[in-house]
Amino acid sequence: KRIRPQALEKFDYEQENYTTSLWFCEGTTSYYDLLIPLKAGIYQRQTYLKALSKDINRFLNTPGRRVQPLSESSFDAWIKLYRPHANSNNSTISYYLKGELVSLLLDLLIRDRWKNQRSLDDVLRQMWSRFGQQEVGFTEEQLREIIAEIADRDLSEFFSLYVDGTEELPFDDYLEPFGLEVVGTGQREATPYLGVTLNSENGHAIVQWVEQDSPASLGQISAGDELLAIDSYKVSAEQLSERLNDYQAGDTIEVALFCEEELKICSVTLDESRPSRYQVKLIESPSQRQEDLLQGWLGEEK
Repeated sequence: KRIRPQALEKFDYEQENYTTSLWFCEGTTSYYDLLIPLKAGIYQRQTYLKALSKDINRFLNTPGRRVQPLSESSFDAWIKLYRPHANSNNSTISYYLKGELVSLLLDLLIRDRWKNQRSLDDVLRQMWSRFGQQEVGFTEEQLREIIAEIADRDLSEFFSLYVDGTEELPFDDYLEPFGLEVVGTGQREATPYLGVTLNSENGHAIVQWVEQDSPASLGQISAGDELLAIDSYKVSAEQLSERLNDYQAGDTIEVALFCEEELKICSVTLDESRPSRYQVKLIESPSQRQEDLLQGWLGEEK
């Protein structure tokens, strides 16, 4: 807590305190939340990769990552993160979650460039030395300068794309030097994509969430609608995937719903199936350099 942004150097408990740096304060903390127990020997490499996979999976299944920049998510914490609504997943991204994954990429970038002789650990040491020990706040510019200094390279494009922009995080580009990759799993080839999450409420199939730009969204299905039938056949929340197996991508279906007690019929064209889960896995036949980098980062597999 002593390494904190200038905007939070002195807390004003009577009004909101805004900063674009929560991605570092909370996100980097979340990154080390997973890493420290591994370093301490509390769990093994496979457990760490499983936990990391879960966070990457959550990130890649949040459409808001393509809408809200990380710096904006940090700044808007007071008005968005803690005031969620039915469309939050489509329009926002957690600075805890994306901040963790940006911290991962920065750590891998530094480790790859310096063959594990430098890492994000050195960034934290510098931040502690320059700001934490003196109990003075840092600016976003100072934070980025220190990260670039430790990496010994210009990171302006990195920050522009992944902190101030909404470019997809290139996990494989950064994991590949360590012999790892992100693999989509849980994909049912026979099940086309609709883009809704249903919740069963007293026997009623209620649309809990609709992914932005999904077939359901384009077909005017909304959160809060009650799903009744597909092509005149009754469908429950538990039966949706099974019912969709009868169709292929490109097929158009008629979806019957109740919207605020009024019947509506939506025409929806189904899309290609997509992975439902993502997993960080070791690549086949890693090189000696990849094995050495991985061991320097996550330690030896026992």
